[in-house]
Amino acid sequence: MIRLISAEMFKMRKRSMSRVLLFILVGLIIVFYLVLLAVSNANLPHTGARIGNIPNLLGLPVALPFALSLMSWFGTILAIMLAASSIGSEYNWRTIRTTVVSSESRFKLLIAKLISVGIFILIGLIIGLISGFIMSLITTAIGGYKFDFSFFSGTYVWDQFLQFWRTFFVIMPFSLMGFMFAIIGRSAMPGIAAGIGIFFGEQIITGFMYLAKGWIAAIPNYLLNANVQVITALAKLPSGFGGGMGGGGSSDIQAPSVTHAFVVLSIYSIAFIVIGFYLFRKRDVTG
Repeated sequence: MIRLISAEMFKMRKRSMSRVLLFILVGLIIVFYLVLLAVSNANLPHTGARIGNIPNLLGLPVALPFALSLMSWFGTILAIMLAASSIGSEYNWRTIRTTVVSSESRFKLLIAKLISVGIFILIGLIIGLISGFIMSLITTAIGGYKFDFSFFSGTYVWDQFLQFWRTFFVIMPFSLMGFMFAIIGRSAMPGIAAGIGIFFGEQIITGFMYLAKGWIAAIPNYLLNANVQVITALAKLPSGFGGGMGGGGSSDIQAPSVTHAFVVLSIYSIAFIVIGFYLFRKRDVTG
């Protein structure tokens, strides 16, 4: 098993796509901070929650949770692409049959791929977190804000440690969904297209469901986005920036509890893994 994981890690490390996705993540964080800095310095009326709290987002106390919040959105899209390409590229390059034959079993092969994807996602989160903190230092200096590290305490570190793993947790269902669709479509593109399509499409559909009210408005509580919102909101960002994936629910609908959110997202993750493993084991591979 260790040999398979090492082989998958080597392949992902050598793929240019892995580096490109990492560069995109870091680049998006840098651009986002610079845009926020430009907006905060503009002569705009500070009446809304979003505009009024932009300087708070550029300060050091919010650097880590804000970076994690960004990665729960941008990072999810990139993670879908990474996970789908990890298995889908084997079909595209027609190396899937050779890979299966040289592996101990199909089950171990997929486990090794998922572990390597998870490790690379964790590495991306760490690098993104560091990038966000560095950009916060830069924007704090440029914006003339005070360098005050009094907020940095054991409680703060523990909260960000938990939020880091929460962010990883909310990214995984979408990554596993992309992985599953890549197996179904026997290519990286179906996994990427379906994963990203559902990621954005669900937010639009749930918005209409909230408008419909009644029992229809309660359906999003059993889908992905509403439960992700509950977990990302635990970052406790300034008002107007509480969720990583946008959308939001209706004030007339009771938001799901944190326990509910963890259970629902866990069920989705397990379902995506089981379906993907079943199809990969049952069908003949082509290459």
